[in-house]
Amino acid sequence: MASETDITGTTPPIASAPPVHWPAESVCAAPPIETEPQRQPDHSLQSVTSVPESKKRLAHDPRVIPGLVSTILHTVLLIVFALLTLPVAVRETFSIHARQGEATPVVKLEALPKQDDSRSTETALAERPTAVEIAWAEPSEIAPPVSRLNSSAPLPDPSVMQLRASDARNTHVLLGRVPSGGGLSGRTPEGRKQLGERFGATADSERAVENALQWLANHQRANGSWSFNLELDPCNGRCRHSKKSSDTATPSTGATGLALLAFLGAGYTHHSGKYEDVVRDGLYYLRSAAAEADAGVDWQQGSMYGQGIALMAVAEALYMSRNPANEQGDTDLRELVSQAMTFTTYAQHANGSWGYLPGKPGDTTLTGWQVLSLLATRRNKIPLHYHTLPHARDYVLSTSVDAHYAFAYKPGMKPDATNTAIGLTLLMYLGKAPSELPMQQALAAMASRGPKLTNVYHDYYGTLALHHSRHPGWDRWNTRVRDHLVRTQATAGHEAGSWHFADEFGDVGGRLYTTAMAAMILEIYYRYLPLYDVIEEFPL
Repeated sequence: MASETDITGTTPPIASAPPVHWPAESVCAAPPIETEPQRQPDHSLQSVTSVPESKKRLAHDPRVIPGLVSTILHTVLLIVFALLTLPVAVRETFSIHARQGEATPVVKLEALPKQDDSRSTETALAERPTAVEIAWAEPSEIAPPVSRLNSSAPLPDPSVMQLRASDARNTHVLLGRVPSGGGLSGRTPEGRKQLGERFGATADSERAVENALQWLANHQRANGSWSFNLELDPCNGRCRHSKKSSDTATPSTGATGLALLAFLGAGYTHHSGKYEDVVRDGLYYLRSAAAEADAGVDWQQGSMYGQGIALMAVAEALYMSRNPANEQGDTDLRELVSQAMTFTTYAQHANGSWGYLPGKPGDTTLTGWQVLSLLATRRNKIPLHYHTLPHARDYVLSTSVDAHYAFAYKPGMKPDATNTAIGLTLLMYLGKAPSELPMQQALAAMASRGPKLTNVYHDYYGTLALHHSRHPGWDRWNTRVRDHLVRTQATAGHEAGSWHFADEFGDVGGRLYTTAMAAMILEIYYRYLPLYDVIEEFPL
């Protein structure tokens, strides 16, 4: 309720000065005029043509006009001087009105109920129009977002200066690294070849990626989505290791986002490539599943995992839809990304984290997906709230019990390897250079421990961190995780091209989660350019 306050002040009147008496000789008067002696007034009627003789003489006197002018002029001057010299009594009254404004409206974020995958397909298909309304560009107009690969340049982005450490004895120290952006311009056929050869891909690993994408395409549902529940169509239980039944929500928006990220990471978009229709249908599903909320677009379906993963996928698709004729990318996708970013921003807890539900305190794993999705949004030049990412970085740092950058699931808990891999990756994205001593030590310790091989969540983030820092331990890490995935990929039956490892993460998401994450690990060479690269030479 508004309140009002009046504050009134009054200044006492100032006493007037005594009147000013001007000397008679200082006043200029008109020259004397001859007149007749004063007579008693005659009240009788006179003719209008009868004029006294004295008035006739006055009218013809040449001194009359100059005298009148002088009189008027001096009178005006006297009035002006009087106004300038006489103090004026002033009574000032002023009021200050203060009103308390109405409180800023609180945006309420509602958690949608968990989605039943078996019922969502029919609903989405019933509402699906005959033609997709997204204005797709012609395939011939598609060009890489930054520039095409040049055979004379080691990286596809000509604005990045590649440098090399001059002293091999210091390769264990992450010095001589320069920020290079971590862009997506390697996601082309040329990029896959050149960057794959440079960073450690093999013919077998690339074949494994293609087999994984084929398995994912075979498991896309009729409405364009994917589900962690392989008991549903089109798999109908032919693959083992579906998600385990639990109280944890496993939204189809999250499953769809993961599958799309795997296709996009290999350079397949809704505009080009052999999986053009698959990617387009997946994006269509996410567009149809976007729930309008007070604070933007909601992809939760019971868990903020769905929001973060879906936003990351659509933001990357938007970036890859850009071309020289359309620097903004697809209009429909841009609006979706902008609105979903708003929801994610409002869903952040005051401590900088994200939880399973909007506005609730969260953990490192959930926060990781939200941060990566917001960074993908910012890559499209969609502005973020200035405090969102700094608060997220503060939260990540709060989960480390000391200055050694070992991170925990939540503040106060014991650090573990998986959350440490997530924390190191997020800190690098949020501005911590790998050359800082705590980062050097933590990255070296993780590289020394090596990949876990059956925990793809840990290996995914660990691979990101070591790739982005161009860590000296990269080759050893990459060889182990790459060859293990090539060896363990299913090769027979309906499971061919997929993976599953029994662990706390793999059991919750099942075979679809494991396959999408493993594919993204094997795409690391070209999926992102390194955030930091090696100094090769100093330009003159």
